[in-house]
Amino acid sequence: MLKNFWHACEFSSAVTNKPKQIVMLNQRFVLYRNSQGQVVALKDQCPHRGAALSLGWVKDDSIRCPYHGWKFQADGKCTHIPANAPGTAIPKKACVDTYPVQEKYGFVWLFYGDLPEAERHPLPTIPEYVFSNLHPVEYECTENANYARVMEANMDFAHVIAVHKKSFGQRIPVHKTIEYQVEEDNWSGVATVIYESLGNSKSFLNFLLGGRPQLTTRLSFFLPNFTLSEISIGRDGSFDIKLNVLIAHLPIDETTTVIKRAFYRNVLTLPWLDGFFKKLDYKLAEEDALVVSSLYSQPMPKISQELHVAADALALAYRKLRQKYLAKGWELQSNMSQLDNLNEHQAQASSTSVMNSCVTKTS
Repeated sequence: MLKNFWHACEFSSAVTNKPKQIVMLNQRFVLYRNSQGQVVALKDQCPHRGAALSLGWVKDDSIRCPYHGWKFQADGKCTHIPANAPGTAIPKKACVDTYPVQEKYGFVWLFYGDLPEAERHPLPTIPEYVFSNLHPVEYECTENANYARVMEANMDFAHVIAVHKKSFGQRIPVHKTIEYQVEEDNWSGVATVIYESLGNSKSFLNFLLGGRPQLTTRLSFFLPNFTLSEISIGRDGSFDIKLNVLIAHLPIDETTTVIKRAFYRNVLTLPWLDGFFKKLDYKLAEEDALVVSSLYSQPMPKISQELHVAADALALAYRKLRQKYLAKGWELQSNMSQLDNLNEHQAQASSTSVMNSCVTKTS
């Protein structure tokens, strides 16, 4: 897991004026919107007794602890302790860590690290056509696999004939040579592969598109935890099917990942069909997860510890960039048997230590 990055952590639509808990990076965070609609991000742990602030409530742009009603501003400072007599000074340690946040592409992005603002990498740049005139459906799931391994499955051109052979993979030529060039920068990589046939001329899909269509797949990754799959089915005719999937991979720990998927389509866009497309996309995601969770090495091994072929070029670009930042000391230690912040709503009560000061969380 990496620090000093903007992590896509939640759908913008899921964050309201009610506290929302996010689990990521062996941490618990709480998100809410203030009266101006801006997202506020705090550590989900009251410094008094360690209660989950996400179980509390928001009023006057501040969040109240569910245990004793302590009031915390968006900057993390406590401004009211109900049990204290009026005029009683509030302890300096009565504060909660805060985190920078941004919103883009329908996601909330949280910065976790110790870089000053001027040195932080920008959010991804995604073309407008990925969204324009396409209908979205959002959902999430949890997989028992390392987030980097799950990401790699979403940038793999060669696995479709095997992993997805029972869904759409049977339409891909088995002996298709996977050749492509990777375009990359300091934070991302992208590549495109065209598959010449999607099956025989009698298929309904071929009839709909006026002949035997080709499948164009463009896959992108953006450090640390975001991928984009752009799928186009057709032959540059009057109508091509467009299916785009934006995916945030939230590393809970080294072997558990929450996956938040935004699936965009230009076909059958009536809202009552969202359930069908969600089920279709979920089936493909589960086909990936079944195999990825079985991989011998969790988390991601060193590049030299596995074999690689030409078709792995995009994944190798991802591994090399990831390794670059690990070498810079941007790795988060993950040898904890429990989450650092133990206030998961379903967890049993645990004692916690009081934080030293109010800061914007750095590491």
